[in-house]
Amino acid sequence: MKYLKKLITKHINIDEEEWNELTSKFKQVTIKKGTTISYAGDIFSDFYFIKNGLARSYFTDLNGKDFTWQIYFRGKSKYGLNYFMDDSVSYYENDGSMLHFEALEDSVFYKISLKEMDNFLNNADKKWEHLARIWLHDTYFSSTYKRVISLMSEDVEQRYERLLLEYPNIFNRVKSYHIATFLGVAPQTLSKLKNESK
Repeated sequence: MKYLKKLITKHINIDEEEWNELTSKFKQVTIKKGTTISYAGDIFSDFYFIKNGLARSYFTDLNGKDFTWQIYFRGKSKYGLNYFMDDSVSYYENDGSMLHFEALEDSVFYKISLKEMDNFLNNADKKWEHLARIWLHDTYFSSTYKRVISLMSEDVEQRYERLLLEYPNIFNRVKSYHIATFLGVAPQTLSKLKNESK
């Protein structure tokens, strides 16, 4: 969990006692390729930090076509959103998630329940609340806001350029089909965009 510690200490200073208390609450879980981690309709009550592997969240439209909402992997990204897998909206609203979550490779995560995370934050130093606010804004609100606006207002070329800016090495890890559904385009359109950008 050294990388998680690096992400935390980028914003706040922590001592070994605090770090040990936090990490004692995480469990390492191995998830096999093709496993559905959580189904749409289930309350998503855990928080995952990816150690290695590849996973995604997606929703299915009325015609049964799926659309990738987020891809989770360790690798260079502008916001770091892809390191963390959760659906806190589902948990805090006590409502079924709108997303399915699945492993695309054999993957290893560090997992903590959101209830345990809340208990830790409620009893911890105020600096942890400061960190939570930073991550909530930078990692979730800001990037999600930009993604939704992008899908609604940008053409496919602009969305493709944004993808490369935010995830410069994504084609090294993720199949083109999943990237196409993430961008909201047909696989053939993505292939054309890739060829044009060479």
